[in-house]
Amino acid sequence: MLNVSMRRLQAVLAIADHGTFAAAADMLGISQPSVSAHIQALEGQLGGPIFLRGKGRRPVLTELGHTVVGHARELLASVDHMQADLAIVRSTSSQRVVFSCQRSLANFVLRKAITDYAVGRPDTHLMVSIGKQEDVIREVRDGSSDVGCFLSNEEIRGLRSKVIGNQRLVLVVAADNPLAGRRAIKPQEVRKHDFVAPPPSSLFGRAITKLLAEVGISQINVAAQATEYHFIRELVVAGLGISCSPATSVAADVAAGKLAILDLDAPPLLIGIRMVTSPTRQLSPTAQDFTDYLCASPVLRDL
Repeated sequence: MLNVSMRRLQAVLAIADHGTFAAAADMLGISQPSVSAHIQALEGQLGGPIFLRGKGRRPVLTELGHTVVGHARELLASVDHMQADLAIVRSTSSQRVVFSCQRSLANFVLRKAITDYAVGRPDTHLMVSIGKQEDVIREVRDGSSDVGCFLSNEEIRGLRSKVIGNQRLVLVVAADNPLAGRRAIKPQEVRKHDFVAPPPSSLFGRAITKLLAEVGISQINVAAQATEYHFIRELVVAGLGISCSPATSVAADVAAGKLAILDLDAPPLLIGIRMVTSPTRQLSPTAQDFTDYLCASPVLRDL
């Protein structure tokens, strides 16, 4: 494959447009021997002369030279267009922030903070990507997101992270479950009942399993699994088992009498709201402004 530098093509066009090697050198801001070296190197690559030249004569394009000039104009014009497009993208990107967020946080905890930020900064293009913890981590790692948030008590290898708040997890059952309304339920009694949970192989599933084990609820029987809270909620309301869910995500159903929070005789189940960024990419001023805004959000202080 022919590998031709842009500088050599610029030298060809400068000679064709300005008539002499000396004029081309002045236009390019380099010495005349450098122009000659570029042309000789290109002619060596192409296997023939681009210009007919002689002492006291202006260089004349050969048939090969005319072909080279035509393609050189197209290629250099494309480069100019690309540079213009990149300048536009860089200008737009400087006012853009891409935020990846775990679904339960985006929908129940950070929704108002995210909305207020977007409304308060009309010149900023905020893009919110919502998914599972695994999605958030992947998007921050591959650079498609500037910053991410999810629930975790663990450091994430290869990412810079900090806890910006805490979320309380609660055990919930259907309102007509025998455990509903009881006081100070012992963890060993909870172990006897079925659970509805995220897959234990998922990051959130592993976090829940670890938290439950720390308060004495280990080796639980999982009657059903789902990756989305909506489906977990439907299964719990139907009486299929107990769910360990963020308190904010079940608040509306508890208030409506569809779910009941168990009064567990154990320390609170707390999980960190973890913000992650890439250690190899510097945040833009806009992305830094967004992270500072989230960290100072009153929503997090009220949890």
